[in-house]
Amino acid sequence: MKKTHSTPGKRAAQLHLPNFVRLVERYKKCVVGIEVIQTPYRDRALFFPWERPLPREGRAALNIGTGFMFHPKGYILTNEHVIAEADRIMLRVFGRKDLVEADLVGRDRKHDIAVLWANIPVPSPVLRLGHSKDVQVGEWVVAIGSPLGLDHTVTVGIVSAKNRPLQIGDREYPNLIQTDAAINRGNSGGPLINLRGEVIGMNTAVSQSSQGIGFAIAADVLRQRVKAILGEA
Repeated sequence: MKKTHSTPGKRAAQLHLPNFVRLVERYKKCVVGIEVIQTPYRDRALFFPWERPLPREGRAALNIGTGFMFHPKGYILTNEHVIAEADRIMLRVFGRKDLVEADLVGRDRKHDIAVLWANIPVPSPVLRLGHSKDVQVGEWVVAIGSPLGLDHTVTVGIVSAKNRPLQIGDREYPNLIQTDAAINRGNSGGPLINLRGEVIGMNTAVSQSSQGIGFAIAADVLRQRVKAILGEA
């Protein structure tokens, strides 16, 4: 039987490939899909055109997004634009068929951040917020979310750039992280995770005119605003 041989260079490359499987298995239960029910439907200009409500049978209007559990008390982080003007916020939890209703704990519209809570088991470990100063351009990142309502979809890429300031309307996005990990409608509010299992950003926006350009709110901004929302500042 003929043996195959690999060069030292190939073996080194194989040894250094990221283990995305282990990372996803560890944290997938922390990520939830979000369905927002708005009754009655009010035709309004949403901040992101790809987050328009989708018609569903038996529901007046619907918005979709993602959230993730970041606190040992079960608090869930997402984008404010995902749950804006919601009448009911429903969660799709990993391994559970029925939707679970969530409460809005607080919001920061200006910075597009909201905190939710629901009576669901808190996984161990929860996702933890990293530090923006440790983010390196070119490092691997994983996005977990619900693009087009497809729960727990995983995409990977790198940090393409950081410290991208952006203001649209009355919302401010200081220090956005740019990534080429695929981010689509429904990914908003989901975690952008590095290989150490730290959330370095919250996926928030994509460029509709090009591919491979997505943006995430940096972890330091999230931490500061969450502390204010929870009264921990």
